[in-house]
Amino acid sequence: MIAGTGSSLQGRDDILIHASARILWQLISDSHELPSWGPPVKSVEVLTNAADAEKLGTARKVQAEFGQKSGYFLEHRVEHVDGRKIAYLIDEDNFGISRLLSRPGFSLELEPKGDQATRVIFSFFHDPRGVKGRIMNPLIKLQQRRNRLAALGSLKRRAEEIARLQAKK
Repeated sequence: MIAGTGSSLQGRDDILIHASARILWQLISDSHELPSWGPPVKSVEVLTNAADAEKLGTARKVQAEFGQKSGYFLEHRVEHVDGRKIAYLIDEDNFGISRLLSRPGFSLELEPKGDQATRVIFSFFHDPRGVKGRIMNPLIKLQQRRNRLAALGSLKRRAEEIARLQAKK
């Protein structure tokens, strides 16, 4: 459960990445890094003023593309454990997610495995909304899993590339 949301866990995947937790924290906690590893993400606009950005409560608008459909998510950070875990709750979108799901959100958690390896755990949370949401939930969970695995694979490539570049210095 994401802290304070009441949403139910709908899926979780993890991956071992050969990069330090410091590199991974920079990638997952800095909203402007999201397009570098989030496959559907085209851009991110942080809506919170600069002094409060990238903390608990940070609001952002994420422009994304799924197949032929472009749209946005408005989300805010509902959990922040520095260097370890962040979670966002999706407040609004124009993909139709908020019509089918109640309190949709996700979390990313880091588990260091030595100096140069980190396990990343990516979880999705929501509750189906109405009859249509309950009927669609198995398909939604399947698509969320595909999205999680794609994002984790992309995050792995990006983080390991940064780690290789830093090792050469």
